[in-house]
Amino acid sequence: MIVKISGAYAGLSQKGLLLELGDITYEVYLTAYSRERFQLKKTGERISLYTLYYIEGSIAGGHLVPALIGFEDEIEKEFFQLFTSVANVGVRTALTAITIPVPVIAQAIEGSDAATLKRLKGIGERTARKIIASLHGKVNNFALPPGDGNSGSTRPDAGIEDDALQVLLQLGYNSSEAKKMVAEAVAKNSEIRTAEELLEVIYNNKAE
Repeated sequence: MIVKISGAYAGLSQKGLLLELGDITYEVYLTAYSRERFQLKKTGERISLYTLYYIEGSIAGGHLVPALIGFEDEIEKEFFQLFTSVANVGVRTALTAITIPVPVIAQAIEGSDAATLKRLKGIGERTARKIIASLHGKVNNFALPPGDGNSGSTRPDAGIEDDALQVLLQLGYNSSEAKKMVAEAVAKNSEIRTAEELLEVIYNNKAE
């Protein structure tokens, strides 16, 4: 079983990225969010991914294809395994649906926030409710720390900015890049009251 793979980044593929190991190039599937992040990588840069082995296709269809799913850290991998344990949320659905940071998704689950989950690609009201019912109380370790916003403040509490900054660092952004994204998000919306809201603004800025 392949649990981790390292090699030279060779660019993006339709479903993830290409990784060169000597004379062999592997395609590694990524979540939509991770794939977007790897657009910042330089060709030839050495990277490591934690992996899950996945058989794509069905016996009935007579076409089974082995595939590797890659994750930047073990936390992301563990969350993905929990997420795909929900009925009707398979690997393909999860790869497409995870378009925002894992801590934001986990916070939505723990807060029974179906509206945020419905923003994930391919996730409707019924599936969002099913995800909450199945995973509520199980993903606290992945969620953002609770914010303690001050309604009289003209900008987010410093602790909220620090929480968001730590999440960005864990996701692989360097310190200067993460601080810049936080500052731009705060400048755009000074009414942010939680780290979750701050990360959502940051993500939306990147998507524009």
